[in-house]
Amino acid sequence: MQTDVRQVFYFHADANSLGGFLGGKASGLEDLVEIIPTHSSVSLSPTGGSATSRSEAPCPTGGVEVHTSMTHVYGVPKRPNGPWTQRVISTVTGFELLGRIKAKRLVAQIFIEQPEGGGPRKISFGGSKIEDLSVDGHPVALNFNPTLLPQHHRDIAADTAPVAFTPDLPWTAVESETYRQGVARLSQATVPKWAEERFAWMAKRPDEAQTNPKGYELCSLVDQIDGVTTGTTFAHTIEIPDFGRIFLAEVIVSPLAASLTMFRAELGCAVTGQVSASTVRSNGTTCPPN
Repeated sequence: MQTDVRQVFYFHADANSLGGFLGGKASGLEDLVEIIPTHSSVSLSPTGGSATSRSEAPCPTGGVEVHTSMTHVYGVPKRPNGPWTQRVISTVTGFELLGRIKAKRLVAQIFIEQPEGGGPRKISFGGSKIEDLSVDGHPVALNFNPTLLPQHHRDIAADTAPVAFTPDLPWTAVESETYRQGVARLSQATVPKWAEERFAWMAKRPDEAQTNPKGYELCSLVDQIDGVTTGTTFAHTIEIPDFGRIFLAEVIVSPLAASLTMFRAELGCAVTGQVSASTVRSNGTTCPPN
């Protein structure tokens, strides 16, 4: 029996590579919804450990193609009473949506460390990337946020091999970057009306409790998108007429949890629906609580 354990950490992490639904509008079958099965879904035991899921089966849904997918979750204490570390990975290769949006590889990766005895958690999105993204055959260039994804964190491998890596981004830094991103985006000369309605709350300070009681933050690893010729871009989004909107590398952070989705689509054309690819989430809690 371990008699020196004063605090227990309950791990919680999950990942999936693909999911969503598609519906038909042009055919008059608005109520017909085709479910996109969740690929390579995996979750972590509350006591930690590791788990991996892989798939090389093609997506059975018309309009969405994935060659391979892999997810991995990992969690261990460094010492009996912490700190506790978690790592969550989701990778997708050969992604294609309705023949118009393609990516060679999508990688979502989160490292989280809960310090011993409390204190703010630390996080890293190291190794997260979108490789060879194209829209209608034209290459798209992505400018990643240097605070959320520093240059020296971008080449961290995303596989099941153990990694001696400690995240160093304070939780509060993510909150601050959310506010900075929100202000910067909404102060641009031209802001689409839909974007203003969707993202205005991001530009309110986290301490404005009465006017901004959100309890979570939304930001993106992507600051800017270049090279789109058949649509318009705003921050981490692409809007394509008669197709829909694409959202890249979205991060949601709450006081205890974080999630990252590398690709998400809201379709509004002959095909409607929503599609996500390469998603990871991680949180957990100590007992007794800090």
